[in-house]
Amino acid sequence: MSRTIRYAIAALCLGAFSALLPSVTVANDCAKRCYAQENSCRRATKDSPSCGAELTRCLQSCRAQR
Repeated sequence: MSRTIRYAIAALCLGAFSALLPSVTVANDCAKRCYAQENSCRRATKDSPSCGAELTRCLQSCRAQR
């Protein structure tokens, strides 16, 4: 395989990775917010089971945003 083709493949892979990176960062930020909300819910309601259900809904909405 020629050097030019190898460089082209490497550039393509780097470009694809760079395009995916922002969506991963946004998903991580969304999940962090969900866990922070769950922690405050648990503190405010003294470990109510509804906090777990709320966390699940929040994480699912993060996943839908991707």
